Parts: sequence; structure tokens; C-alpha cells
Amino acid sequence: MVLAKETSFWKKLRLQWFLATHAVDCSVDFVSILYKIYLNHNKIIHFRNGYPVYSLSTPALFSKPAAHFISRALYKTIQNRNLPNMMSFAVNDICNATCEHCSFFEGVEEPGRAVLSLAESQKFIQDSQELGVSVINFVGGEPLMREDLPDIIKSVDQDLSTTVLFTNGWYLEERVKELKKAGLDSIYISLDAANAKDHDKFRGKEGLFARAIQGVKKAKDLGFSVGFSCTITPESYFNDGWRSLIELGKKIGVHEVLIFDALPTGRYDKRSDLIDSGDWVEAMIQAAKYYNQRDEYPGITFYSYGTSHRSVGCACGTSYFYMSPYGDMMSCDFNHAKFGNIKEEPLWKIWQRLSTLPEFCQAKWGGCKIKDADYRTSENVCGSHQESRPLTRS
Repeated sequence: MVLAKETSFWKKLRLQWFLATHAVDCSVDFVSILYKIYLNHNKIIHFRNGYPVYSLSTPALFSKPAAHFISRALYKTIQNRNLPNMMSFAVNDICNATCEHCSFFEGVEEPGRAVLSLAESQKFIQDSQELGVSVINFVGGEPLMREDLPDIIKSVDQDLSTTVLFTNGWYLEERVKELKKAGLDSIYISLDAANAKDHDKFRGKEGLFARAIQGVKKAKDLGFSVGFSCTITPESYFNDGWRSLIELGKKIGVHEVLIFDALPTGRYDKRSDLIDSGDWVEAMIQAAKYYNQRDEYPGITFYSYGTSHRSVGCACGTSYFYMSPYGDMMSCDFNHAKFGNIKEEPLWKIWQRLSTLPEFCQAKWGGCKIKDADYRTSENVCGSHQESRPLTRS
């Protein structure tokens, strides 16, 4: 009996010694594998306020928002229900560009409908965080055309959520100090070509490229995590436009290049060539490994990789939602079906309705629902796309 106790004691002591000498290495391995699965790379792209950042779209590692993210993931498992960890909030319905691919253009906005007021926006932010959101994207329209945007950002409890702005960059240089003071963490600047002529044409705004680049430089100087958000069409892929953007990102020193493959929505709603189009996108994802293996390049992340079977799958309505400027919840920026309005009922009730529908109760591993021909026939996936459309990222 005594011998058994002594054996148990020595085993426990050996375990303590093992943890003391191996815990750090094990933690590093865990983190590396975690991000490799989620992002298709495990490269630290920035240290923001001393915390390591792997992507602008995730909380900085070991930060309080990261702890909130992990805690909510645990409760999601215990409660056996879907909880949102990320959401995008379109703070306005106006824009100064006319982008070739965008869902926001004349006739799509809803005249006469008031956008959420500052008080309503602040209440919505609080409710979202109580529901579990740990990543908050501010989008539009062009969000920097909303004067009280810093006040909306200030309403975020920064112990619970990291904050990200998507902007076309036109007003960034002049407003970036306000954003820093308000507590914003990261900024994605929309850039779709590595030269002014092609980018400005695609965005329908002369001079936009130059102003965006100036805004990027200013944001970097102030310590933001900064990235390009790029929409790549089949045409720009085959012309190596995406590689040129990565090289530009390296030259300027941005931390991340986030690549969206063009989707059949908005002005591209009738582009059937974008439905079930995966070959060229997969080739791009595989080719990007070259850049992610080299520290001199920014981290390269892909919307399509994140929605694939290798990562989280299509998370819309499962762990992500989009809020329109008018308070309508949609499953994502690119899905045009509405599931309720926060002016009429509590946020959690709308989320419960959305996240328990058969189309959304589980993440779709096969990729983005909007690109899937079968899913596009579902009323809840694209059922209202002829009547109303959300506003995509800038």
C-alpha cells in the first residue's frame, strides 16, 4: 500500500517536471497547428501592443478578446448550440466609389429607411458582444463617410472583442488618428490592382489608389495591424494580378493580404462563370504557399480557404452574421435574405431563428453557399436577392 502511494507520488512529481520543461514547446506546437488549419499558414504577421497577430480577422494571441473567443467556443460545445464569434456591421449606406463588383449601387439601397442611430448602434454592439462576438468588422457603404464612427467604435468593450475596419481608403489618412484614439485595432484597405490605372477603373473613382496608399502608410505609422482586402476575378487571376498585389504589400510592408475570389452577387449577380468555380481559386491557394513560407512577405489568407473543408467551412449563420445599416440581420455580406430586424425584436432571437434553420445549423464544408448552385436555389440562402441586397465590404 505504501509502495503504491510512493509510486503515485513519483509519477505526479515526474508529470510536474515534464510540464515545467515541455509546456512551452507544447503550447507553441498547439498554436502553430491551430493557425495552420484555420489560415493555411502559421506565420506571425505583426505584434500589436506586444501581442502576436496571425491575421487581422482573429484576436491577437493571448489578448483578452482571444480569451473571450476560446471561452465562447467552450460554451458553444457545452450548450450544443451555435454562437457567433464574428460579425460585420454596415454602419452606413453611402459610398463615394462605384465598384465593378459591389452590391452597393444606385437602386439597391432602400430610400426612406433610416440607418441605425448612434444609440441604436451602440446597443447593437453591446448585444452582439453579450451573444459571444469577439471579432467586429465595421463595413459599409464606405464606413469612413459616417462622422460618428469613432463613437461607435468606442462603445466596443475591448476586453471582449477586437475591432476591424474595411475601407476603400479615400478618407483614411485624414481620419486615421480619430480611429486610433477610439481604440480600433486593425484596418483592411480595399485594393484590387497594384497600379492606379486598373484599381481606379475597377473602383470607379479616379485618385482612389493614391489616397489608399497614403492611408496605409499613415495607419502603419500609428501602429495599426494593416492589410489589403482584394477581390480577384478570373481575369485578374490569369493576368497574375493577385501576385502583383502581394508584391506591393511586401514593398509597402502591410501585414496581411486577404483575398476574396469574385462572387456571383451584387453587380456580378448574373455571372454564372463564378458559380461552382473552384479550379483557378484552388490553384491560387496552393501557389500562395510560396509567400506564406517566407517572412519577408505579408500573411496571405483566402476567403475560399476559410470556407473550405480544410478550415471552418462556410460560417454564415453558424458562427458569423452580417448586420445591414437598417438593422436587418443577414447570414453574411453576400447573402441577400433577411432574417429579422433588431428594431423589432432582440438580436438573440433573430440569431436563434437563423442559426437553427437546416441550411445554417451546420457549417457547409464545401465552400461559400453563394457560389454553390444547389444552395442558391434555397429561399433562405438567396431567396430575397431580387428584392434587397446587403452592402458588401468597401
